[in-house]
Amino acid sequence: MTTAVHTGYASPVSLLGDWENDGKGPLREFLVLGYTTDLPFLEAVAVPRARALGARVAILGDAGHALHEAVDVRLAGRGYLHGVASCHGAFHPKLALLLGDDACRVAIGSGNPTPSGWGANDELWTVVATDDGASHPLLADLADWLDSLPDAVAMTPWWADHLRHLAELLTVLHCEAPPTDTEGPEVELAHNLWTPLIDRLPERPVDELRLYAPFVDPSGELLRLLRERMSPADITLGIQRRWSRYDSDGVRRAFEGHPAARVRELAETRTRHGKLVEWRVGDTWHALTGSPNLTRAALARAVGDATGTTAEGPARNCELAVIAHDTAPLLPDVGPVRPVRELTGSTVTPQDATERPPALVLLGVREHGLLLEAVLGRRPAGQEVTVEISTDGGAPGSWHPIGPIPADRDTGTFPWTGAPGAAVRARCLLADGTYVESAAAFLYDPEGCAPRGAAGTVPRLSGDHTADELFRDPAAARRFEQDVTRLRELVVTDAAARAAGPGGAAHATVADCLRALGPALTELAFGPLASDLPRLPQAPAARGWRISEYLAADAEDETPEAGQDPEAEEDASALPDSAREQARAWIAGLARRLAAEAGDDTAARARPWSVPTTLLVTALHLQLLAAGAWDENDYGWRPVTADLLHALDAADDDVPDEQRQRLDAVTAVCVSLLGLHGDLEGPDADPLAAAAWSLARTAVARAEPEHAADLCLPPGRRGAPVATEADVEALAKRARDVPDPVAEAHRALEAAHVGATYENGVWELAGEFSNPQAACAKAVTLLAALRPGPVLARAHARGTGVPCFMAWSRPLLIRQRGRQWTAFRITAPATPLATFQSAAPRPTAQGDEARRGLGPLLDEAGLDPVSVFLHLQQSPAAR
Repeated sequence: MTTAVHTGYASPVSLLGDWENDGKGPLREFLVLGYTTDLPFLEAVAVPRARALGARVAILGDAGHALHEAVDVRLAGRGYLHGVASCHGAFHPKLALLLGDDACRVAIGSGNPTPSGWGANDELWTVVATDDGASHPLLADLADWLDSLPDAVAMTPWWADHLRHLAELLTVLHCEAPPTDTEGPEVELAHNLWTPLIDRLPERPVDELRLYAPFVDPSGELLRLLRERMSPADITLGIQRRWSRYDSDGVRRAFEGHPAARVRELAETRTRHGKLVEWRVGDTWHALTGSPNLTRAALARAVGDATGTTAEGPARNCELAVIAHDTAPLLPDVGPVRPVRELTGSTVTPQDATERPPALVLLGVREHGLLLEAVLGRRPAGQEVTVEISTDGGAPGSWHPIGPIPADRDTGTFPWTGAPGAAVRARCLLADGTYVESAAAFLYDPEGCAPRGAAGTVPRLSGDHTADELFRDPAAARRFEQDVTRLRELVVTDAAARAAGPGGAAHATVADCLRALGPALTELAFGPLASDLPRLPQAPAARGWRISEYLAADAEDETPEAGQDPEAEEDASALPDSAREQARAWIAGLARRLAAEAGDDTAARARPWSVPTTLLVTALHLQLLAAGAWDENDYGWRPVTADLLHALDAADDDVPDEQRQRLDAVTAVCVSLLGLHGDLEGPDADPLAAAAWSLARTAVARAEPEHAADLCLPPGRRGAPVATEADVEALAKRARDVPDPVAEAHRALEAAHVGATYENGVWELAGEFSNPQAACAKAVTLLAALRPGPVLARAHARGTGVPCFMAWSRPLLIRQRGRQWTAFRITAPATPLATFQSAAPRPTAQGDEARRGLGPLLDEAGLDPVSVFLHLQQSPAAR
C-alpha cells in the first residue's frame, strides 16, 4: 500500500495516461471542476480516454464562463455529465479526481480545463496519489468538501446528488483504509466554504513571504492583509509585466514603508498561471497553492451560505487549495528584482473592474418521467423566463420555445418526448426591450453516462467472496463494502441497454449479477432465481443454504456421529464467538446506510441502491441471524431488520417481475421476524413491528414463500431468530385476508372519534372542520394502517373555508385544497398526520402535474377516475 504526494507542474491529462500505462485497473469516476471550461477540448483529449478506462465523466464549471458554443459540443449528456455552479462571485476551484477500486488520484491546482490551463500555461498542481487501497488524510477532507459544496453554491439537485455520491465512494473505497506512510511533503486541504482561506495562514511573524498570482487586487487590499497578518521580514511579489493583472499604485500602497518589499519580474516565455502564497520560518518552507488569486474575493472572504441568487454585498469566490509543509521554494529565483517603490504601470482593464455575473443562469436540465425539468440559478427579478430547446445541438436557427417559467418560480417542467443531443437555454425579455440569454445546458443522463467495465463488461467484485469469509474476516468485509458501494447501481450489459430502447430502463439481470457478484453471492441474493444459471449449483432444498456449511467446510467429517449431543452439533454450526461482534457491527452499519439513503428524498431516490445489492445485504443479515450473531435475549437485530425493510421498500420501483417476486418474499421474511416478538397491529402493537407491517403489507400480500425458501433457515444457536416457510405463508395470507375492509375502516375511524361515509371510493368525513387539512391527514393515516393500497378522504370546512381532499399511498400524497392541487413525498416513518401537524412538507409537484399523479393511484385502488372526479365536484348539499 503506497501513498505519494507530488507538488509540481502537471496536467490531469497525464494522470489518465499514467493510470492506463501503470495498469491501475478500471477507472470508476473522473470528476473535473474548473472556472472556465472548454468542452470540445475535453471531448478531444480527456473524455474518450477516461471512458475507455471505464469511468463516468462529470464536468462542472462556473455558470458564466464557458468558452465553447453549444453547436461545437458533441458528447455532453450522452458521453459525460456536464453542469454549472453559481455563487456570489466566481466558482473557481480546479480539481481532477480519478477514482478506482484500489487507486486514487487527486489533482488540485490552478489550471482550468481548457487548452491553456491543461497545456499551454505554466500551472501549479498538487497531486495526491494512493495505490493498493491506501488512504491519505487529504482524501477524507476532500470527501467532506464534496459533500458540503452543494450547501454553499447553487447547482441542480441532481448534481448535488452526484457530488455526494462521489464523497461516499471516496470515503468507503479509500478514506476508511488503514493509514499508510506517505512519500513527499505533508499536505492538507484548504477551502473557503465557511471561513476565509486567509484564516488558514499563520498569524505570526514569518521570516520570508513570497507571492504570485496572475490576478492581484488593483487596490492592493489583499496584499496589505497578508502583510499585517504574517508580519514578514522579507517580501517578494512575482509578476509578469505583460500577463499579470496588477496596478502599481495598489501594490505600492500595500507595502509602503516595508524595508524589504520587492518585486521579481518573471520570464514571459509562457503565461504563468499558478497561484502561490509561500512563507519560510527558519529553514522550513510552507506553501498554499491551488485556485485562489491574490484578491480579497478569493482569499479574504468565505462563500458562506450564499448561493448567488439573492445574495448582496461584495463578491465571494468559491476556492479550493492545498497547504503543503516542508516544501522546496516554488517561486523562481531568476529574473530582475527591484524595490516595490520602483514598480510602475497598470495592466488592469476596465473589464476586470466591472465584470459581473450573468443576469440569467440555467443551472441544468434533465428528463423527469415524461417531462423535462429545468432549474434556474439566477434570473432578472420579476421577469418571466422562456425555456428554449434545440434538437440540433444548438445550431443557429434551431432554437424554439417549449414553455415559460413564471416570475415567482425557479423550476419549470415541460412536456418531453426525448431527443438525444438536445441543448436547452433560457431567454428573458427585459423591461428595456432587450433580451438576455443563458448559456446552453445539456441533458443530464446518469444512465447513459454510467461507469462501464473495461471493453464493455460488467464491473466485478474484487473477489469471489463467500458469506463465511465476510463474517469472519474484517478485511474481506471492508473490501466487500467497497465493492457493493461501487456496484450499488449495478451496470447492465450493453445488449441489455440496447434492448431497453430509447428512454427505456435496462435492469441488471441475474446473469449480469453472476458476472459482477460471483456465484456464491449471486445465489445468496437471488435464491431460486439463480438456480438455472450455468456454473451455479441448484438451489438447496427447503432447508436452505446455511452458513454452517461454510463454517464447517474444513472439517474432516461434517456428519455428527451416532449418539452425538445435538446441543454440541448446534454449537459447532453457529458463528464463532470471535466473529460475532464484528459481524453485528458490520451488517448494522451497512443497513443504516441503506436505510438512511432510502429515506433521503433528494439523494437516494435519484440514485437508489440496485435491487441485487439490497437483496444481497438483506440475505447476509438473515444468514447472520440464523447463525446466532446475536445472543438469545439480545434484540439489537430488530432495528437492523427494520432498516433493511426500508431499503427493500425503496428498491421496489419498476423492477423486473421475477426480481419483484424475490423482493416481496424476502420482505415477508423480514416482517415475519419482526412479528416474532411483537404484535403487528392492534392496541398492543409493537411500534417497530407495526411500522414494518404498515410499510410492507402490500409486498407481503404478494409474497410467495417458495421464492425465499433458501432464507427460511434452521437456527445455528439456541434462540436464533428465524422464520419458517409456514410463518411467511401465514403472514401473506393475513395480509391478503380482509373480510370487510369498509366495516373495518368504520370501526377504526369511530374509535378515533371520526365519523365518515364511504362514497365512490372516497371517505367523506362527517361534519365541518376548522382545519380540514388536519382532519384529512388524520383519516388517511388511520385508513392506510389497516390495509395496503391507496386511500382517499375529503373533509369540508366550516364557514367560508375551503375543503381538503387527500389521496395517500406511501410515499405519494396528493392534496386538493379548493382548486389547488399539490403532491408530496412522505417517506417512513413519517405519516401524513405527523407531517401536517407540524408543517407542510416541500411539494414535489403542483398544478396539473400533481393532479396527473392521481390517475395511477386510482388505477391501483381499482376506482373509476371519471366517477371520482365527478364526486369531488359535488358539494355536500348536492350529495
